[in-house]
Amino acid sequence: MSPEAKVIVGIVFLLLGLGYTYRPGLIQRMNAFLREYVLNDARIALERRKWGMFFLLMSLLFIYMGYTAMGLR
Repeated sequence: MSPEAKVIVGIVFLLLGLGYTYRPGLIQRMNAFLREYVLNDARIALERRKWGMFFLLMSLLFIYMGYTAMGLR
């Protein structure tokens, strides 16, 4: 995976993490659309903070991996 793609994936995970943590209503609307494929109501209602932290940590990991691979020091 290219460094730029890692940074983009990291930013997507960052947005998902922030959405789960601070805007659960937005995530619930996305869930209504994706309910059959990826998510279910129990995850959003009961574990939103856990999923939010997971996506925030994944975003930091991907952003760091992309940043170090680009060599922008």
